[in-house]
Amino acid sequence: MKTKQIKKYLKPLITYAACFFLAISIYGQSFKGTVDNYVQSSLYLYQCYGDTLLFADSTITNKNGEFAFDLSSAVDRKNPAGIYRVILQGNQFFYVLNDGNPINIRTLYQPSSFYNIATDSLTVLQSEENKRFYEFQRIQQQLNVTNQWLLQMMRLYPLHDPFHKKIENEYYERYKAMEQFVKGLQDQGVAAEKIALAYHQPRNPDWKQPDPWRDSIIASHYFDHFNPADSFYMYTNILSEKMDIYLVLRTNKRDAYGQPVNDEMLFAGAAETFLENTLSVGGSQGEAFEFCLNYFLKKLSKEHQYNAFMSLYDRWVKTEDSSCEPATTKLNWAREKASVLRGVQIGSIGPDFEIMESKLKMHELQSDYTLLVFWASWCPHCTKMLPEIKNITDRFNQKQVALKTVAISLDTDKEKWQQYVQDNGLFTWLNTSELKGWKGDVSKRYNVYATPTMFLLDKDKKIIAKPNNVNQLKEKLAKEKANKVIIDNNQ
Repeated sequence: MKTKQIKKYLKPLITYAACFFLAISIYGQSFKGTVDNYVQSSLYLYQCYGDTLLFADSTITNKNGEFAFDLSSAVDRKNPAGIYRVILQGNQFFYVLNDGNPINIRTLYQPSSFYNIATDSLTVLQSEENKRFYEFQRIQQQLNVTNQWLLQMMRLYPLHDPFHKKIENEYYERYKAMEQFVKGLQDQGVAAEKIALAYHQPRNPDWKQPDPWRDSIIASHYFDHFNPADSFYMYTNILSEKMDIYLVLRTNKRDAYGQPVNDEMLFAGAAETFLENTLSVGGSQGEAFEFCLNYFLKKLSKEHQYNAFMSLYDRWVKTEDSSCEPATTKLNWAREKASVLRGVQIGSIGPDFEIMESKLKMHELQSDYTLLVFWASWCPHCTKMLPEIKNITDRFNQKQVALKTVAISLDTDKEKWQQYVQDNGLFTWLNTSELKGWKGDVSKRYNVYATPTMFLLDKDKKIIAKPNNVNQLKEKLAKEKANKVIIDNNQ
């Protein structure tokens, strides 16, 4: 391509770039800066959300290492505030705190496998909030060193050693610095204050005491100034870290012999306490609660702490009374996991239960197939599907293949349950109900979280299908009937 043609196409691009930077400075929220030693290189901007990073924007530094982002183009336009992560090449990155005001920073790019130079060398040129944010990080980093090294050094050096006194003085000075920093921010209502309060330790237990005791004291004051229900924390990288720290504090226990106590229910108890503090005003489960519950369940599942997993699941992952299905599908993975743990996946033997108290159990039914239908008279999906299911099962029984249907009602009103059975002629089914709604033992053992729910069992009471609708039930029964005919003809 000729030089004139190159200039012809390049000139509009340069003009566009200039207009873009001007538009940001005039209309958008400006986030600009300079990265020394990082010329004409890519920068990627991510918005923190829970334990994930949401891509927000990308740009390229100019010949002077300067860049600009428009924070008004955040992923969540309704809530662009919070912490953002800027990623450079070579595993280098830094964070900025968006409070709606212009931001200007300067930092250095230097590849390193051990240090994050981009963060360590960052200077905030404009943004009072980010100046406070980075001052907090500096003090917090010193506290981390205090807890990891100075604490152990104090315990190693004899009390009468002069060096011990120096270490102890430095230890308390660093805690005092954080205390003064937090006091200087209190009641200002700024984002940096919420971040500092989240990590602020209002009680510094006696360093001479054992760590399990110290951790229990810190845990007992964990929520004095930190409110995990605050939606602000959803747009930071703080919430997941605070959950992990709390689990460590609450589960650091020793037995009479000084050995660690490995009890899954310690984790379950810690997670439940955190979740209780994450409930919104009035006890409602908001966005932060759903995230925390999902995070804890994934963590416990990954670590194979299944008793703790099921303890949380049974308490918190439930369908509301008088509702046919869960309010959210985000926890469907946990429901499937619970089905596996409870042994009600396809291929497992269906858990036995009493159909008629002290008279008849489900495993005692003599039939080629057994269909379990969990339903409720207040469920509109059930009242629509049950007559169709009855029609299918009645026709199937005419084909000389025995199918018994057990209808387990999740009603709490005996009169309404029995009235529906009578009005719809469900007398050919075996009908039962604990009259406990979603709290019934049978529905819990089968991990039922929506109505209607069906399980098709073979003659050995092994689960062979979990139809989601009448068409799936019809197709499965037709296939089973065909297979049985073939088997009978070959005998």
